[in-house]
Amino acid sequence: MTIQAERSDVTTTDGLRLNVETTGPQDAPVTVLLVHGWTCSTRSWHNQVETLPQILGEDAVRVVTYDHRGHGRSEAAPVGSTRIEQLADDLMTVLDTVVGDGPVVYAGHSMGGMTLMALADQRPELFGSRIKAAALVSTTSGQASSGALGIPKRFDTAAAAFAPRAVNLVGSRVERKARRAARVAAAHRRRALETAAARLQRPALRQMVFGKKVDPAEVDLFLADLAVVPGPSYGGFFEAILQHDRGHALKVLDQLPVEIMHGTRDRLLPPRHANRMAAELPTARLWMYPGAGHMLMQERPRDVTHRLASLARKVKA
Repeated sequence: MTIQAERSDVTTTDGLRLNVETTGPQDAPVTVLLVHGWTCSTRSWHNQVETLPQILGEDAVRVVTYDHRGHGRSEAAPVGSTRIEQLADDLMTVLDTVVGDGPVVYAGHSMGGMTLMALADQRPELFGSRIKAAALVSTTSGQASSGALGIPKRFDTAAAAFAPRAVNLVGSRVERKARRAARVAAAHRRRALETAAARLQRPALRQMVFGKKVDPAEVDLFLADLAVVPGPSYGGFFEAILQHDRGHALKVLDQLPVEIMHGTRDRLLPPRHANRMAAELPTARLWMYPGAGHMLMQERPRDVTHRLASLARKVKA
């Protein structure tokens, strides 16, 4: 049976509307909070939203997901707000207005993991008191340009300088083209153009983002989420990711159960990032998944779900 999430909106401290989706009773003994990555949405966690209540019991867990600003169904990120620190502030809003005071298992994918580290930097007192366990999925504590995007490591310095400009340029061009298309094309023509562009982009993006033997439906879902990210959010958050450096914040998590999960074929954030986090947080357990790419919760849904269920059992009140 498909579980229907209940949708609602929360308003951030700077007045932005965020889309939030919840399943399970408000008084469940534990809440699993799933936070997506760059260019994704709540839908990237659809396997976990569906399966966690089946494993733990529908009355035993509440599952909360939300779209970052500038992603999915949330409002676009205003100029100057595409920062990881701002995402941590948005996370605090979701914790206070939706999640409540019960024990929380936090799972952060890619930029969602970075959001948790920024919160740990800003609000260390929350860890152990409200956030009781964490899963860091296909993410990094810093040096995100190191060996990323298939660029040889010896070119890291040049890549870090060039990549934000290149991605921002692509994003601005996408935004301009979208505005022109909206003015001159009918809705059915725009859909046809988008479909043609997706066919051209699909093989390259599938190779970059996913590993081996991925379900084509999961690739479609990722491409659909990517297509609705505004150009300024696309480029702005990319630059914020490259500036992210919070290995020191992982020390806040050293008394919690933490699972680090990574694919061996992750081209966006190569496995060295997981190894680095494991060295910075030696109390965590490190799991490497052969052949998997960056979208681990879509490529290895059963493994990720069972790791989250295990964390939920550990912190259950």
